Order: sequence, then structure tokens, then C-alpha cells
Amino acid sequence: MKVIKTVGLIINSYKEQIIQIGKQLIVLLEQQNVRVLAIGQEAEVLQIPACTEEAFQQEVQLVLVIGGDGTMLRAARTVYGKEIPILGINQGYLGFLTEIEVEQLSESLQQLLAGEYEIERRMMLTAKVYREQQCIADVSALNDLVVTKGALSRIIKVDLRMGEQLVERYHGDGLIFSTPTGSTGYSLSAGGPIVYPAIDLCIVAPICPHSLIARPLIFSPEHTLTVCLDANNAPAMLTVDGQNGVELQKGDYIQISKAQHDTCLVVLKKRNFFAVLREKLKGVQE
Repeated sequence: MKVIKTVGLIINSYKEQIIQIGKQLIVLLEQQNVRVLAIGQEAEVLQIPACTEEAFQQEVQLVLVIGGDGTMLRAARTVYGKEIPILGINQGYLGFLTEIEVEQLSESLQQLLAGEYEIERRMMLTAKVYREQQCIADVSALNDLVVTKGALSRIIKVDLRMGEQLVERYHGDGLIFSTPTGSTGYSLSAGGPIVYPAIDLCIVAPICPHSLIARPLIFSPEHTLTVCLDANNAPAMLTVDGQNGVELQKGDYIQISKAQHDTCLVVLKKRNFFAVLREKLKGVQE
């Protein structure tokens, strides 16, 4: 493992408690002669010089994230394609993606700087939105991509294709395209399966389908899925990890496939995925 000399910090900058933890972390890192970089508003609240997103991607060797899964998802998209490992410090609600708790910060930091960690790769999805044969958006997601109805309470009609084959014509509130990492999120609420995160596949879960037989489906990562909006649809939306959105119009179509790059998560200790499930979803600990 290379000696870590520059660390990027991504935080939920709207919570004062997290800002204070971030400042403590900067002190601990600087005591170890580690340089800390942050972007924009986050650098401002942490009271360190701000850098551009481009400089952040080029210079940091590792990203530390303070927050919940939402902040982790944002971090994954920030360094997408750069093969920069990410370590999450949990200050959120569930924290499926975060590795350590604040109480373990000092001990974990020593372990991290000593190179005593492993990298766990997580599959991502990419979506390209086409309008009149032109690609108008190209986005990537670690958790899920969701095609859903707009503000009006009306069902949307979409065709789902795998290659040239029609899979199903859905009438309902939309479709969730989830990675194994995202299988414990929105997809789970829509009746999708929980998938071990080391497996590469895509889950498609319909949202409130107007059908008795529409059920979640699982597809190989080698397949490209195409979603075609009906020409009579009201406006719809493509949502990326529940954070960013692309407005869709009648006749648009979306191609969804496995992304070229994975997210690299830092693992400091061997975690039992199923123990985490029991703890996070049931409140039962070993």
C-alpha cells in the first residue's frame, strides 16, 4: 500500500455536529503530516482552503466521508472513474455503506495510515437519456436509477427491453433499477430482493404497478436495458441515487447498463453482511 499523504474530505455540511467532527479529523490528520482537501462550501465550513473538483480528483489518494449513506453516494459520484478508495464515518440513520462509527475514529485512522485495510469493489449503473436520437444526459449511480411519474398523480406507461426483446409493458408509478448495493434501499421497499453486494447484477422493481403479475426481475450485468416512455405520457423524471434528477419528456428513452467503473470502498475489518442487515433493519445485534 502507498503511504497516504493527501486525503479528501466530503461531509454533510448542513449538520453542525458533523462539521465539528470534520475539524477534529483535520487536526488528527495534520498531526500525521497528511494534507486535507475539500471542495467549495465544505471547505468553507471546515475552515480550510477550497480546491476545485478537478484538483480534488487528481490529488487525493483516499476520501473520508462523514455523514450517512446519502453523503457516501455523493462521494462515489464525485470520484467516479478515478479508482479512489472511500471510507465512510457514520453519522446518518442506517449507514449500510459507512465502515466505522465516530467513537472508532482515532483507532481507525491509525490503522488506515498504516495501510491495514482492504478494498471492496461495488458495481455501479450508468444511464444515458436520449431525446430525438441525441444523448442529453449521461449519469452514474451506486445505489439506484429510478424512472418515475412527475408531479401529477397519473400513472406512466413504459416499455422495458433487454436488447431487442420486449420484457414487459408497465403501467404504474415507475421502475427502480438497482445495484446489489442499492438492494437494501428503495428497491427493498418496492418488494425487491436483498442481494449480497459482491455479486454483479441489476434488479428491476416496478413501483405500484397496475398489474397482478408485475414482479421484480434480475438481469445479468452484460445486458443493456432500454426504457421507452410512451408518447402519451405526462412528464416523468429519472432520479440518480435519490439526489440528482433528469426531466423526461414524451418519447424519450433511456439505456441502462453496468458502469465502466466500480466504487472502491475501504474495509478496515471483515464485516459480516448479514449481521449488518440484522442490526440495521431489525435492530438485532450479535
